[in-house]
This record gives sequence, C-alpha cells and structure tokens, in this order.
Amino acid sequence: MTEERRLAAIMFCDVCGFSRIMGENETRALAVVGMATSCIESAVGMYGGRVIKKLGDGLLCEFPSAVNAVRCAIEVQKAVADHDRTAEPDQQFQMRIGIHVGDVVVADGDILGDGVNVASRIQPLAEPGGICISRDVFDLVKSRVSIETINLGPHDLKNISRQIDIYKVLIDAVEGGSHQTSASPATKSPARPGRRRKAVWIVTGSIAAVMVLIALLAFGRARQARRTYETATREAHQLATDGKTADAIQRLKAYPPKYRKTVWQKKIDEDVGPLQLRLARETIADRQHRFFKAVADDNRSEAFRFVDPEALRTGDMNMLWLVYRVTAGLLKLGGGGPDSFRIESVDVAADGQSARVYLKLFKKPPEHPEGIWEDVPPLEWVQAQGEWYWRPESRPPPRAARPEAGQHELRRLKKPLARP
Repeated sequence: MTEERRLAAIMFCDVCGFSRIMGENETRALAVVGMATSCIESAVGMYGGRVIKKLGDGLLCEFPSAVNAVRCAIEVQKAVADHDRTAEPDQQFQMRIGIHVGDVVVADGDILGDGVNVASRIQPLAEPGGICISRDVFDLVKSRVSIETINLGPHDLKNISRQIDIYKVLIDAVEGGSHQTSASPATKSPARPGRRRKAVWIVTGSIAAVMVLIALLAFGRARQARRTYETATREAHQLATDGKTADAIQRLKAYPPKYRKTVWQKKIDEDVGPLQLRLARETIADRQHRFFKAVADDNRSEAFRFVDPEALRTGDMNMLWLVYRVTAGLLKLGGGGPDSFRIESVDVAADGQSARVYLKLFKKPPEHPEGIWEDVPPLEWVQAQGEWYWRPESRPPPRAARPEAGQHELRRLKKPLARP
C-alpha cells in the first residue's frame, strides 16, 4: 500500500433528514441521494476537486485549493436552492456542507488524517442548506472569495483534541455583496457571472437527468405491478374454477405490499369482494347441509354446533331439539332423507353479517304421489366470531316463561319423534 502526505481542503456533504425520508419512502430517499450525488459530482469536477467516496447519504471530496472548495460549496447550495423553488414538495431536499483544510494521508485512493476528521465534525454544525468552514479555511479565502460570514466561535469537536473556530457562510449575501454582518466584515473578489451561470446549468442538467431516471424507474415499477396483478388474478381465477375459493382469496391477498399504493392494489381489492361473497355462500350452504344431516342422524351435539350460540343461551335446548327432530321427520317422510331438500339460493346481506337460505322441500302429498318440490320459509343465518350459525326465526321462550300446557303437548309429541 502506497502512502502520500499532502495539504488539502476537505469538503463533507450530507443530505438533511435522510433517515426520516428513508423511513417514509425508500424510493424517494434513493432519488434524493441520486440528485444530490449528481449535483455535487458535477460541481466538484468543475472546480478541480475529486469525490473520494460516497458515504450513504453524503460525499467526501478533496480539493487542492481551499478557495475552490468554498466556491464549489456555494454553487452546490445555490443550485439545490434553485431546484427546490420549482420542484414538487416530494422532490425537494437540502444539504449541509462542512470544509476544513489540513494535512491528510493518501492511501490507495482514500484519504485519512486529522484534516478529514475535523471536516467531518464541522459538517453537522451547518444549518440545512448552509455551509460551515474552519478558521484555517476562512484565513485562506477571506481575501479571495466574495463571501460574508458569521464567527460562531470556538467549538469542542468530538475526538478532536483542540478547539476549532467555526465560521458560518452567509450564502444569500454572496450575490448582493452590499450586506454586511456585525460579526465579520465581508471580503470581496471579482464576480464571475458567466462561470456561475455555467455551474448552475451543469448542476440543473444533472438534476434533470436524475429526474428522468426516476421517471423511468417509476414506469418500470408500475409495469411490474401490473404484471404481478395479472399473474395473481390468473392463478386466483383457476383456483376459483377448481372450487378452491378460499385459496383464490389468499392468492389475491398475497399481492406484494410494495404495490399497495398503485391502481392494481385497488383492482385486487375489487376482485376479492365477489370471491368473499361466494365463499360466504358456499360456507353457509355447506353448514346447512351438515346441520340437516346431523339432525337426521339424531346427533344432537353435532347439530347444535351450527346453531346461533345466543339462541342456545337464551332458549330451551330440549325444545329446540324437538323442533329439529320434527324437521328430520319431514325430510324422511319426503322419501329421500337428506336428499329431500335442496338449496335454491343463499342471499348474503350487504354488511356481510347475515344471510338467508332459500330451500325447497320434496313432498309426496296424496294429490301428487309422484312428489313435488315446495318452497319453505327462508332460514336466517348470522355471523358470530368469524363463523356462520343458523338463527331460528322464532326462538323458544325461556324455561320459566313457557306454559305447562306446552310441556304436555311436547310429551305427546315426544313418542312419535323418537325414531322418525
């Protein structure tokens, strides 16, 4: 490893609030870093410096001249300010810049040493959109660059053994030239409007190129979101065709979260709605069949699994069961057992919390010995704790309120219902 020592002006640049931007929107954060990097690289090259390395949301740059380092920093901040004045809010950003001049060690393209450390500690002291320089830089540029400064006094910097005098550069005063500060007199140098305009055009052009790149990336992301949507809906449709409605819903809901703000997420939500309605109808119909089968099989505990828990809690379970056994008797009298009924339709309410099952019952009255299908009153179903239950339309009265005559009537009915 070859090493070289030399005196250099070190400039640290950093995007303000990058961690917050990254937390809110990673795509925007990367775009901001791209614009900042392009802006700095163009200006650094124009003023004879070089970018040593990129540090996440910042850059470390080296100049052979403190004067050029300060001029470069001013051009960068002015170009960024010009950009922010016309850019959309989500495309605006600000930077902090710190500059120091000192001895550095150059090793394999990188630079190390006290000069680098001091510059890195000065940069955070700058305000968003501002520049801070050390006393060493100020002494070198005060008579050669038209700037106004405020002396912020000596500062204790982390891991630096000595105090460093810090100066704040008043960027807004550079163009006017007549504004003076009480803290430090202004120093003048010949204005170079042509060079400044060239720098602004270079930086603005770089930002425009980055904006085009962002637009292309956004277009590519939108196209990928559409393709992912098409794949999801195609697979969900096949699952639904195969009778796997629940799997079809899960396939659509697996649409990647990174596309949630796209128009395709809205289409996914629209596609899920009809499938959820279909799943509710299928679930209710299946539970209706299982309920009738349990009643026909005289399986009381299984049948009550499909009855509204509230009806079971407030009603007389024995009376409910007698009513259900009457139903079983009617099914068997039809001649087909569980096949003596069929579900015509299942209508789910708009809120998705209740439904009605419309049935037909097969009967063989004397006038129709071959049998006919007759409509029966619809059955009410409700959703409770994520499951569908049958709610008897007329709940039996509580035990204490039921008249004794009803008890005698039930005893008379009990015998023929024992084995329908």
